[in-house]
Amino acid sequence: MTIRGHVIKRDTPERQTLLRPMITRRYELTVDHTVCCGCVLCATVCPQEAISLSVAELAEGRVVKRPRIDINGEKCSFCGECVVLCPTHALSLTVNGQTEVPVLKAKAFPMLIRMMRVDQAICEATTEVGYIENCPVGAISAEIVRDAQGAIVAVRNVQVDLAKCIACTRCMEEGPKGAFTVTKPYQGRAMLDVSLCPPGCQACADVCPSHAITYDGARVHLDQRFCLFCGACEKVCPAPGAIRIVRTGFIHTPVQSGAWAKAVEKLVSYHEVAHEYDLKGQAKRRKAVLSALLPEVASKEPSSPKK
Repeated sequence: MTIRGHVIKRDTPERQTLLRPMITRRYELTVDHTVCCGCVLCATVCPQEAISLSVAELAEGRVVKRPRIDINGEKCSFCGECVVLCPTHALSLTVNGQTEVPVLKAKAFPMLIRMMRVDQAICEATTEVGYIENCPVGAISAEIVRDAQGAIVAVRNVQVDLAKCIACTRCMEEGPKGAFTVTKPYQGRAMLDVSLCPPGCQACADVCPSHAITYDGARVHLDQRFCLFCGACEKVCPAPGAIRIVRTGFIHTPVQSGAWAKAVEKLVSYHEVAHEYDLKGQAKRRKAVLSALLPEVASKEPSSPKK
């Protein structure tokens, strides 16, 4: 017998589902393990500390068992903060069978801006299709016309599946010039010190969702243009300090929310952002960061008392 309000948890190799049936509302939170990269964004931001991440298993420098999310149904409030911030769309939430994220509906969290525009005329003016094959999540499709010898003679109806697209900007950088306009919502810096990497290790490349990290058979390489600053690589790396991810902000819709301010404090490095302003002192750093990232919240903060 199902107890009203009690969370029913189901776990398979591909998915974990938490179902909370109420009198008038039925919440269902799903984790798609097949697209989860094992970053720590969801666990970091969760206000109930309901999310944990298993440790990846490595063998000879390769990931043989990816890290796996587990959500504690007794702690989870089904707020949806994790859903908003997931960089790979691994988390989804429905209420009464319809997609709904309570923190967005209540305007407690902003929408991250993942703008994607496709210029069909530019795409169709070339027979280049490498950008379609190179999309790390297979989000781009097109009608490709070939002649009798199999050579491409036309490319039509280029489409991007926004449910898959992770806004890594690879298509914009590697596709026909001007064909794609992408806004990546994540801001930050990624630093790689290959001198610290264990010989032959490519664990970071194995988990990188955007293929910003690659391995050439001798060493790993980082192309920061495609980095989502999710931290999956840093989490799985067996050599402390070899790779470091610093988040400095998000591009999002306007919001006036204490919940979002708390989330930003967990996710963004105040020290790194303040360093850009060359500020010293905790109060000044916090004020500067809030002004840069959350102007609506900062304007409501009381001024420091005068001495």
